Amino acid sequence: MVTLRKMSVLGKKWVIKNTDKSKTTFEKILSNRGMQEVEELKDFHDPFLFSDMKHSAERIEKAVKDKERIIIFGDYDADGITAAAILIHTLKKMGANLSYRLPNRVTDGYGLSGKFIDEFIEKNIKLVITVDCGISCGKEIKKAKEAGIDVIITDHHAIPSKEPESSYAILHPKYKNSKYPFKELTGAGVALKLAQALIYRNLTEEDKESFFFSLLDLATIGTIADLGPLVDENKLIVKKGLEILENTKWHGLKKIKELTNIKDGDKIDPGKIGFQIAPRLNAAGRIGDPYDALHLLIKGEDNEKVTFLSKKLDDLNKTRQEMTDSAMEEAVKTFSVNDLPYIFISSHPKWHVGILGLIAGKLVEKYSRPAVILQDLGDVLVASARSTHNFNIVEALALCGDYLISFGGHAQAAGFSIKKENLEKFTDKISKHAEKQLSKCCLAQTLDIDCELDPNEINFDLLEQIEKLKPFGVGSSRPSFVINDMQPFFVEKVGATGGHIKFSVRIGDRDFKVIGFKLGEFTDKVRSHKSIDVVFHIDRDNFRNRNDIQLQALDLNLRQE
Repeated sequence: MVTLRKMSVLGKKWVIKNTDKSKTTFEKILSNRGMQEVEELKDFHDPFLFSDMKHSAERIEKAVKDKERIIIFGDYDADGITAAAILIHTLKKMGANLSYRLPNRVTDGYGLSGKFIDEFIEKNIKLVITVDCGISCGKEIKKAKEAGIDVIITDHHAIPSKEPESSYAILHPKYKNSKYPFKELTGAGVALKLAQALIYRNLTEEDKESFFFSLLDLATIGTIADLGPLVDENKLIVKKGLEILENTKWHGLKKIKELTNIKDGDKIDPGKIGFQIAPRLNAAGRIGDPYDALHLLIKGEDNEKVTFLSKKLDDLNKTRQEMTDSAMEEAVKTFSVNDLPYIFISSHPKWHVGILGLIAGKLVEKYSRPAVILQDLGDVLVASARSTHNFNIVEALALCGDYLISFGGHAQAAGFSIKKENLEKFTDKISKHAEKQLSKCCLAQTLDIDCELDPNEINFDLLEQIEKLKPFGVGSSRPSFVINDMQPFFVEKVGATGGHIKFSVRIGDRDFKVIGFKLGEFTDKVRSHKSIDVVFHIDRDNFRNRNDIQLQALDLNLRQE
């Protein structure tokens, strides 16, 4: 491993992970991922390896048979909404007497609160199935049990020290005594496993496979949106789900694809979901009504309602982008770039609660430090926290638990609420903890590079080898390379607002196009330099039916003349 201390235009340190000259480029790529050969995708794991799966399926089947009203209780983000849609489609297929509820981010907050339990008691509900939530709602579930309501939890979030003892069943890949072999399913992934079990037990042989596969595009969106690592079963879900999504049967997804200029049959990669499809679903839960996104995914007909909802989500997403960009500008002004804290803690009364996590995420991305962004709701503040790989934000919040009303999440993404009177003590404690943990770390942003590439290796043979590793995403990174001393020409800004850079380089007797997304601000500097170093992905360029190779620039170093 070699660290190149170059002053890249993004201010990153370039780290070349493999310099073994005895290996081919593809061998280096595999070695960097702990692989000796391309892993063959296996079949889906048996859902009944979840310790409570048989118990859960039997209870749901009894409810369907007895015409009990079943409530699916979800979450307001893309993972929770797709998880809810998966089970709604499945239980409707079984003929269930079904309803569903989603909390509102602003008025209800996260999870199964007491007011929902009161509602279910009043409506004589006997079975509640949570998706993407529930594991941290022990008090509420106990109340439900005392009222004669069975609660089946399907969740993947951090399991609290005090587990919900009153639930009818818990489907969680990391739950104690679980024999399920893959631990990193998202909320949509866990919902898919419950659906798989119910489909296996209740549908005809003719319908089993086709219906299960029709749910994979929904599970794929949830998995990518929630940053599930694309390994093991997640990789299988996404690989097959992307193929299904190309010609999805769900009318709402068809409309979302149309709005993002994705035609039926077009190849779709995780990036198109992460940056185009999922944000539109998330926008409803962030600054609108999450039911709009859910209804779009469960509508059985292509009608005016579907068109209306898809356009509404598109408009909400544009508003969300504008709000986030404005808030980010304000947040950056509260810190000195010359004296950055170890953890950002900031608030503003005008920041919408639905974009707090986005602001925090952008700060982490820009400065490689954890961030906590709060909104003042009077006596109580709500917050979203995001973090780097070297700082577990949930563990940090747990250390400050005495000051918090509630908290939950993952190692790199969490949320909490706090009384205003405890904010100063919380800030002091978590700041000291962050300094203690991070003062030992290198906080400079790094860019991992698989290896230095011989320019003559840029060809379709290498590209086809790389494509065998798809899909790329969290836990399954797209290979990146560096070539030094390249001469750019035909340098120009591209994109609606000039936010990207495009140029060409000559390698041997061939010219290659280079596109650098979000690097448009460096166009003039690149144009004025005769030689640059480029870190890049190798991509297939199919624009206007071309079949060519292009390089996607990740970072640039301007060589000194």
